[in-house]
Amino acid sequence: MKLFNNIKINSFIVNSLLFVGLILFLLQPLGWHMQLPTEFWIRQAALMLLWVGMFSVIANFLVPSFLFKNKLLSFCGLLIATILLVIVLDRILVLFINYNEVMAKTLSGMFKKHTNAKAWTIDPFMVFATVFIAGISASVEIIKKWYAENESRSQLEQEKIASELSFLKAQINPHFFFNTLNNIYSLNRIDADKAGDAIYTLSHMMRYVLYETHTDTSVAKEVKFIEDYIKLMQLRLTSKVQITFNKPDTRFNHTIAPMLFLPYVENAFKHGLSPTENTSILIDIVATESAVIMEVRNSIVQQQGQSMEESNGIGLVNTKRRLELMYPDKYELNINPLTSENEYVVKLKLNL
Repeated sequence: MKLFNNIKINSFIVNSLLFVGLILFLLQPLGWHMQLPTEFWIRQAALMLLWVGMFSVIANFLVPSFLFKNKLLSFCGLLIATILLVIVLDRILVLFINYNEVMAKTLSGMFKKHTNAKAWTIDPFMVFATVFIAGISASVEIIKKWYAENESRSQLEQEKIASELSFLKAQINPHFFFNTLNNIYSLNRIDADKAGDAIYTLSHMMRYVLYETHTDTSVAKEVKFIEDYIKLMQLRLTSKVQITFNKPDTRFNHTIAPMLFLPYVENAFKHGLSPTENTSILIDIVATESAVIMEVRNSIVQQQGQSMEESNGIGLVNTKRRLELMYPDKYELNINPLTSENEYVVKLKLNL
């Protein structure tokens, strides 16, 4: 409906401007500072009606019924016939009102050539103007159709992207909560009180995901979400795991797409924990005037802890796809799966 309204408004504006321009063109003799006969204005009014009628016929009938349906020969034939009809009707009017003789007398002999000419002599300027207006009519309709199709394609593409983003986010969120519930399930066997705290923290996170991620969110809210996630994970961690979380400067609270950072943080906890080895996880988020940068580092351990469900990387794959859709040419993602310090490093920069 919005697209249709835009086309109607633009069409009305274009047609109105053309109509006003045509009126100004036909009324131009008012600036000649001379008394023109009634026959002159009769012809001017008749030309106005003929040209407007021709414009309407071409725009509303010939172009959509023939040109847009690939009936090119029929369109050209009918277009030529329409132009000739306008020219013939004008010549009939000129003959009927004795236009040439009246104008010759009025202009003191300037139109004597027309007076001595045959009645059906073609007026070159009138022919040129008629062909020009016919060309404008067809061109305007072609441009309007191109504009409508371009807008329609753009709108469909936006709807497709929005649908795909919704689908991708729907895959990410259940994936995260599924893993978290598995952690709470395991924790409940060990410490029921901690499991209760975990459920309470998870409820805050679910409220954020359900009610505050339908549109873009602030960096501060994403940081708080990650804090809750870390708090949730710390309930089951031992002293062998060192977690460092550096928060961004609060002066630059940019708006970003929700749930972009979590999959990389979640991946760090999945692959950076060990019940026997000393491991570390670093989460560093920096906000500048024009960008938000997140870096996640985690130790790589040889033995992974047992879990009910191993991550299959859906979150990471979908987050990459979301970045491609929402930040084309505006993000930098660098992943080093094994550094010299035996770390897995992810660095994401969003240019805002």
